[in-house]
Amino acid sequence: MKEYSLEDIGHIVRPKLGDEIPLTLFRILRIIGMRNILGDTSGATLYMMGKRVGNMLGAKDLSDATEKIKTLKIGIPEFQFIDEDHIVVRLFECITCAGFTYTGEMFCDMESGIIAGLMETIYSKKAKSTQTKSWSVGYNYCEFEIFLY
Repeated sequence: MKEYSLEDIGHIVRPKLGDEIPLTLFRILRIIGMRNILGDTSGATLYMMGKRVGNMLGAKDLSDATEKIKTLKIGIPEFQFIDEDHIVVRLFECITCAGFTYTGEMFCDMESGIIAGLMETIYSKKAKSTQTKSWSVGYNYCEFEIFLY
């Protein structure tokens, strides 16, 4: 299968419609489409996809990672360092779930993977990210615990 670069997919020619899509369409594809096609494996698949995207973004430092997350409109991150290898990231205005009604289920696996991939690139270590809070379980932000190893 052919590999595509960020440069390949970033070349957009839509003079009338532009380079943005409605968030509702994204959520239909992401939440309904992916879950219906992949079933119970959708979370792990989206996490690994996100991790690959985070690695591809190639952030140099946390400031650069923050800018990339905001530019792609994934959300607005805030980083809290617990210790050298433990970071908590709050993501406000999350692309997947901001404003979502209470479901009792967290499903921001793609964002979790993107953040882990960015941290791997910045710190040159492997990273594992786990979502601990979400709009869909009663918060007004998502939260992810990242462990570097």
